[in-house]
Amino acid sequence: MRLLSLFAASILPLLSVSAMAATTGSTEVTQQTQSHAAYAFPNKFHQCKKTLNYNVYFKGSKIGNYQRRIVWNGNQADIYTTAEADVLITKSKMNMHSQLHWSDELQRFQTDSFQRNIRGLMAGSVSATFSKDGRSSTVIEDGKTQKYTEDLMPIIDGDTIGSQMRLDLIEGKKNFDFIMQNSDETSHYYFTVAGTETIDTNFGKIKAIRVNQTRKSDRQLSLWFAPSLDYQLVKATYHRKIIDLNAVLMSQKIDCPPKQLFK
Repeated sequence: MRLLSLFAASILPLLSVSAMAATTGSTEVTQQTQSHAAYAFPNKFHQCKKTLNYNVYFKGSKIGNYQRRIVWNGNQADIYTTAEADVLITKSKMNMHSQLHWSDELQRFQTDSFQRNIRGLMAGSVSATFSKDGRSSTVIEDGKTQKYTEDLMPIIDGDTIGSQMRLDLIEGKKNFDFIMQNSDETSHYYFTVAGTETIDTNFGKIKAIRVNQTRKSDRQLSLWFAPSLDYQLVKATYHRKIIDLNAVLMSQKIDCPPKQLFK
């Protein structure tokens, strides 16, 4: 059964919508420190370190968990993801490391590289590097090298999609699309805001923005983001044939720079 492989290669990157933009509302701040003045970051943006913990369920039964940790260095970020899944009688573990940066020229997030390793079921390793403009990438999967090019828009990975989508939501956008680098292909993903819903979460009943994947008749991916929780992803569901996955945010920790660094 390819649940962890599917989760790692396709679902987990699309659930990675939980980094980069600043807390909004009463705690909203804008980066103004001299050390970062050269970077034209988006409004409402600052470099908080974030740790998010999710449980993952298959048809209502818990099969695993994953943690995402975001660490900033100037205008670049390292995102570390660890996941464990217990499928059938096989335990699998996954480690991912993505590097991305904010492009002042393109006014969007760009992927620099990523690495993913899976142990256990469907074991393997994938690494990728991206050109400065994002129009080409080189992927090495279990020793085999493939190169990809794209004229329509820059190629990015799932963590960068997550960062950009979350920023788009904060800025009020309703539709967005991305070219995502998978291990053996590039895919064009489309999303639209379906509206606002009140949902039950581990943090109580909260209002959340629902985003649906579109133009894919063979699957249904829905993502819920909570403005009251730093616009974090609090719930995600994925249905496709026999696959029925659900991810739920269980806890989060956000460490921001000292208040005196902000105006």
